[in-house]
Amino acid sequence: MNTEATWPARRGPRPETTRRIPHSQLTQHGPDAIVAKLHDWCFALPGVNNEHSGISVPGARALVLHEGCACNPDAFMVGREFAHIHPHPDSGSMHVKLAAEDARNIVEAGWGEDHFLVTMGRYPPGLIMVFSPRDDEELEVVKRIVARSYEHATGKPPEQKM
Repeated sequence: MNTEATWPARRGPRPETTRRIPHSQLTQHGPDAIVAKLHDWCFALPGVNNEHSGISVPGARALVLHEGCACNPDAFMVGREFAHIHPHPDSGSMHVKLAAEDARNIVEAGWGEDHFLVTMGRYPPGLIMVFSPRDDEELEVVKRIVARSYEHATGKPPEQKM
């Protein structure tokens, strides 16, 4: 896996989030059209199935690698689920599993925060909530983050346009 990634700083203040399970974003959600573009791009990734999340709230859509894909077993939250997108009212935020260094760098740039269970010391570093993209520019960064999670799971970057 490519170990070099730089992340631009996210503009503005951090959104409000919960400090409990379910770990959710409360403010600064992106518009429906941007969230729809995120869904379309994520579920066009090679070998990714669009399924109900095995670990998130009802309505969350999981990025699940199909059984034929070679993968890194440490890259999943549950089963072969490496990310999921939250539904309304937490529209467009998502949890992703990453290499710990990637997760730390993304959080430091303001694009997300450690999952509540990581913060509580109940889950190892690398699981983060990525904030909902508010515009097309932010969507491109979030797609890069999802691509890093996909690469962490499969060992190779996605072969699709960002």
